[in-house]
Amino acid sequence: MKFFQFDPRNSADAKDTNEGIFNFGPVLGIEVTVPALAARCTAGNLDHHGSGDTSETPSACEQALEFETNCPECGDSWFNHGLSGPLCGMARPEWTRAETVVTVRPDADSITAMAVIENRSGYRPVDEELVSSVGRFDRLGPSAGKPTQSVTAIARKACDFKVALADRVQWVSDLLAGADKTAEVTELCSAHEAELEAARKASELTLYADGRIVCVVSTHRFATTLGYESAPVVVAFNPAMLVDSKDPAKGTYRKFTVCRYDSHVPCDLPAALTEFQKMEHGWGGRGDIFGSPQGVSSKLTLERVVEVVSRHLK
Repeated sequence: MKFFQFDPRNSADAKDTNEGIFNFGPVLGIEVTVPALAARCTAGNLDHHGSGDTSETPSACEQALEFETNCPECGDSWFNHGLSGPLCGMARPEWTRAETVVTVRPDADSITAMAVIENRSGYRPVDEELVSSVGRFDRLGPSAGKPTQSVTAIARKACDFKVALADRVQWVSDLLAGADKTAEVTELCSAHEAELEAARKASELTLYADGRIVCVVSTHRFATTLGYESAPVVVAFNPAMLVDSKDPAKGTYRKFTVCRYDSHVPCDLPAALTEFQKMEHGWGGRGDIFGSPQGVSSKLTLERVVEVVSRHLK
């Protein structure tokens, strides 16, 4: 199988990239939350962010566990079904026809789902308990408790954009199949904890709205990750965001980021964004995260931003 990432932006380059992915054959989507792209995933779309879903809806990787590799009628492999031996008349499930598996945002859940599919299609074992742990933490966040080292390692590996997507999937596939990655898991967890500790030292956290919103004042890139340890809705304020990370000489600006852990958190972020856009030009974003203007200091106060977000809690 081939693994890709859709580009959700509304640009000519993004459209060209996405069209190229569809050219590889039947597509199975993993958390493809862009409706126009999801509609073209003819082998299905494993998602749990729809209007009727809740935090109890199985995550993408938990849904992938439900895939069976053998026909329940004759016991033959779905991948050989109709190619050898007698036909039993049972139709192959659409997911087995997929030549391409694609997501919009690689994270622990989506990459683990890809790894489960890869192992299922190759008759490799799958550590179902580990997959369930990844899925549970993806659905519930910090309320699920402290993640195991393996879950933390998967989350960090999944988001390492310096590593090719197919290689990230392969790493998780091997871990699920029982490969001894103790040293790598320990190293990934140590790096994660070191960054979180650095973020704690560089950040100031304040809870609002009976603990439902946390404000994080920080210049650290882990500000939102740190915030989710305390509340499901985060208002992150960076008083010195670099205009250009590659050229610090270009200066800094005041930047707000507003986000929620996932779409099941009861906060109407689209309505909040609309209000901010009326107050100040340049606010933008989509889904579960948005922010103040890029490269230009926001003139809003931290207190004002928190007040607006608080009014849109449900």
